[in-house]
Amino acid sequence: MQDYLQRSRLGQVMDSLGFHVFTLIMSIFWFILLWGLCVPALTAGTALYAMIVILRNKARDDQVTRQESRLRATIGGELALERLLLTDPTKAHFEIAMLLSLREPLTLIQAGEKGVLCARKGKKWIVSLLQSPQDISAGSSDVLALQREIKRLNADNGLLCVCGKISAEAQRQADHEPPVSFLSCEKLIAMLGSANPATDVQLVALGRRRKKAAPVHWLRLILAPAHGKRYACYGTLLLGMYQLNHVVYYALPGLACVFLAAACRCVRQEDTPFTEKNEGHWIAGTK
Repeated sequence: MQDYLQRSRLGQVMDSLGFHVFTLIMSIFWFILLWGLCVPALTAGTALYAMIVILRNKARDDQVTRQESRLRATIGGELALERLLLTDPTKAHFEIAMLLSLREPLTLIQAGEKGVLCARKGKKWIVSLLQSPQDISAGSSDVLALQREIKRLNADNGLLCVCGKISAEAQRQADHEPPVSFLSCEKLIAMLGSANPATDVQLVALGRRRKKAAPVHWLRLILAPAHGKRYACYGTLLLGMYQLNHVVYYALPGLACVFLAAACRCVRQEDTPFTEKNEGHWIAGTK
């Protein structure tokens, strides 16, 4: 996402102004060198400047379009992967196998809870999706479970599509018979994104989900009752320093800390079902 971070508004304006001024001067200067200082040289230089600006804008529009398509594919793949983690295993395996059949000569035979039995170039494969969070690496036990399924269905190979990293133990276990190949998380997201690019509705929903916390939330965090004693301690120390040195820079933050400590005492903490006060009633099922 670092490629799409925007610069400051002033930096953008200065860069654009510098480009236009430099291009206009160099275009006119080029024709002045060819024809001398005359009206046709100024006109031709201005026309050359306009052509360069049009070509630059067209190239920038094409670049933005490519970046948008790539970003939509990435976000769509991540959203599709999140959806597959919560989907029924049989359906999730079937969707991955269907996407693979669009890229490879793969024929689907049978779908099950452990994977989809497929035929590819005279061999039987089992395509399986490891439905685990991205922060959990695929282990040897996951590969061993797929190898058991390969033996049970008399298949030849297995393809394990992982949503996270692949551990070294899983790599070593995959080399044993029957062999198991891996489809990395990056390739899986790219495959899902090419088939399910993010729509405008999904982007809006994603923006709302990642929206910054409201000011009220930050105010409750600052005025949490647990911070009251700390504010009072800081305020007392700062006011004590003011009494010793008579420097106003100690008085102002000291009064602010005292005010925050008093405000923390006034804030009412919300009761949740898991608070100590309500724990017994919650477990008992009573109000």
